[in-house]
Parts: sequence; C-alpha cells; structure tokens
Amino acid sequence: MQIAKAIYLKELAVMKKILDLLAFKFDQRTNEFKYMKKQIMDYFYDTLNNKFRYLVNLKILKKCDCGTNVRKGYRKCKCGGSGFVNFKDI
Repeated sequence: MQIAKAIYLKELAVMKKILDLLAFKFDQRTNEFKYMKKQIMDYFYDTLNNKFRYLVNLKILKKCDCGTNVRKGYRKCKCGGSGFVNFKDI
C-alpha cells in the first residue's frame, strides 16, 4: 500500500465533493465560483504538500522518480500523482 497515494486520492475526492456542492449554489462561470474554487484548490494542495513534506522528514515517504506533483492530477504510477512513495516497502 502506498501511503501518499491513499492520502492523495482521498483528499482529491473530498475536494471534488466540496467543489460539486459549490456548483449547486453558484454558476461555474461566475467570478464567485472561480474565486472559491481557486481558494479551495490552493488550500487542499498546500495542505497536502505540507503533510507529505512532514512525512518525508519522518522518513515515511520519499519523492517519486516520476517527478510529478500534487497539482498535476492522477497518474498511472506507484505514487498515483502525489509525487511521493513509501520510504520503505511495506
């Protein structure tokens, strides 16, 4: 099990649900929706990066060789698009 991939995919699912809820309230073409979407995405991605950096410092995770980051989306890689993999195989 890849820890970063599991965290990443769960966080993306939560973010998508929040954005879907916003879409019920606001037209997606409005400035209000675009602003809130940007703020939510920035918050989620910054929080994920902070979590992953913390886990790297604890030697639980390490950077993936694929060179991706959390903002690029899902990838068919061990990291799943998170940019991080387990420090040691578990």
